[in-house]
Amino acid sequence: MPERSFSASYDSTAKAISVIVCLMLAVVAWMVHVVYIALLFPLLILLAYAYSPRGYQLSPDALVIRRLIGNIRVPLADIREVRAGTRDDFTGCVRLWGNGGLFGYYGVFSTAKLGKCYWYVTRRDQTAIITTANKVLVLSPDDLAGFRAAVGRPSFSGSSADVPGLQIPRNLTGKIVGFGIAGLALLFMTWVFLYSPGPAGYSLTANALTIRDRFYPVTLRAEAIDAGGVRIIDLAQDAAWRPTLRTNGFANTHYQSGWFRVANGKTVRLYRAGGNRLVLIPPKGDGAFVLYQASDPEQFARQLSQWAGRAGS
Repeated sequence: MPERSFSASYDSTAKAISVIVCLMLAVVAWMVHVVYIALLFPLLILLAYAYSPRGYQLSPDALVIRRLIGNIRVPLADIREVRAGTRDDFTGCVRLWGNGGLFGYYGVFSTAKLGKCYWYVTRRDQTAIITTANKVLVLSPDDLAGFRAAVGRPSFSGSSADVPGLQIPRNLTGKIVGFGIAGLALLFMTWVFLYSPGPAGYSLTANALTIRDRFYPVTLRAEAIDAGGVRIIDLAQDAAWRPTLRTNGFANTHYQSGWFRVANGKTVRLYRAGGNRLVLIPPKGDGAFVLYQASDPEQFARQLSQWAGRAGS
């Protein structure tokens, strides 16, 4: 039997769900303004796409369900029946585990007629039901008639007890990719939770202060800083400057950077590495206040005040 490929296109519902979910995740990522949460959404979309069926391949001895995360191989000798799905097949359908529309419909489902079944479907208007000795698969080739004719029903010798059960192995590449993505996600979340770089570094040039933060660096012009208002804030005592809401920044128990709202209602740039003694850098005019934790707050405040004062004179 020569090898044949069968495409699997999305139906209108899968297309609509995929577009809506991707847009919703993008909007949520934009609204929360948290780097490590926003980066999780592309990972979720990538996983959903990687597990979705990309098509079906018929080789001389097996039916292969193609996926980016790893193909699924069904030996032809295990197939007992191939037929078109009917409305009755999906009465009382319940999703036990899987995806219900984002880049297809796949996972473990249960229906009143089929019982527990394994879906690798991209469109629900035409489906193929494949029955093996102990499992039921639901596929959705675009060329349903050609698919049924190509797979057919194999002949069997011996009793039904001699028929091997369905094997659904993932190839080694798929396992490596799957475990790799999961491992990277776990490492990323661990890094986010434990990230503790210490006080952000800074540099002073003739006319600018730059705070070198990994996520939200900032450069302040000397003439934009109110030199006379530079002072040290102790958050343990000065409640008015305590952060109350992150509006666009990074935060864990060890480090905070970015835009935060404080108790007095102002929105400030905050660079805090777990300490309470921060240097308040006030703006001239309508600029934003900056709260910066320096390794030596007294020395930094004195240096900054003198530097900004010279620039403003």
